[in-house]
Amino acid sequence: MRFSTFIFRNVLRRRIRSTLTIIGMAVAVIAVVVLVGLANGLSKSMLKLYVDRGVSLIVTKADAVNPLTGTLPVTVATETEKLDGVVATCAGLVEFMTIEECGSDPIGVQGWPLGTYMFNELTIISGKKLSDQNSGRKEVVVGSALANVKKLQSGQTITLADEKFYIVGVFETSQDLENGMVIMLLPDAQKIFGKTGLMTGCTVKVKDPSEAGVAAVRAEIEGPVAEKCGLKGKIRAKPPGEFVKQNAQVRLFLAFALVVSFVTLVISGILVLNTMFMAVFERTREIGILRAIGWRPSRVMLMILLESILLSVGGGIVGTLVGLGVIKLLGYVPMVSGIVQQAISVDIVIKGFAIAIIVGLIGAAYPAYRGSRLLPTEALRHE
Repeated sequence: MRFSTFIFRNVLRRRIRSTLTIIGMAVAVIAVVVLVGLANGLSKSMLKLYVDRGVSLIVTKADAVNPLTGTLPVTVATETEKLDGVVATCAGLVEFMTIEECGSDPIGVQGWPLGTYMFNELTIISGKKLSDQNSGRKEVVVGSALANVKKLQSGQTITLADEKFYIVGVFETSQDLENGMVIMLLPDAQKIFGKTGLMTGCTVKVKDPSEAGVAAVRAEIEGPVAEKCGLKGKIRAKPPGEFVKQNAQVRLFLAFALVVSFVTLVISGILVLNTMFMAVFERTREIGILRAIGWRPSRVMLMILLESILLSVGGGIVGTLVGLGVIKLLGYVPMVSGIVQQAISVDIVIKGFAIAIIVGLIGAAYPAYRGSRLLPTEALRHE
């Protein structure tokens, strides 16, 4: 009998225990694939949103723990746009809120000034663009992902803060996050959020995108502009990479993902350790016979380690498939649909398998060592 066949049959001999071990390992891999994948997907999607549009700086309130909760006067964006090194700015006000017609899922709602470059990135696939609303009615456009999931279309109305808004168009953009959001004009957003004259922050395009050029504009925003607006020391202008890296939501999500993944990995490691310990104990006499017919300690150790790796790989396959399925289902939730595409990557699948194999090796290390140290005479006397 070939060595590989022998190992495979050893695993199949204890099907219930092997199945439970595979399930335990699969749970850990699911946690890694789904949680860590979504955390990385959120970070990549946010960075892509700014980089693809040529944004060099994001201006927000300095002491806000979460950039989405802090506000600044719109005059900061107005004064920033007057700087010689600035091409354009876009003030934005964003909130996450429930919309009656969309169920209980929180939906991202953004407000931009009419005519800003951000509107140029929206491709209207049905209906029309937002106008100056001479008709007197309040209007919004909705992202294609949100429209598909919540069955929204042009001509319908949605309720935002007890006010009716007409959906005049459905847009699509290369930015996954925005495809799950509602876009309106800034004055309307300020009114329904009760933040007249305020913005969450603003994006800035600069003439010289080099590191030195960006640093010069950044210094002007945090210095003269902040002082002119009476906000010296209260404004921060950060490059997209730094902004996303320090974003409280991204950091909290990633920390949560890592903690949950670590806990499940520890539990899986203990499960593998128990399984392999029991396997060695129950097969003490068998191992003694193998040693007696000439098997070296290293070969016995390799056998136990490979059995553990086989179980881990099985858990890795099941966990990866289930994890990818869970991510696919999450694509139907508007709040996270925008980051799902970025969450599914070869990198996260490789990490899931690598972790499964490492946990399997760690969990089987001591049982393998213990099994390899059994003396044939003692093992053969074992009942």
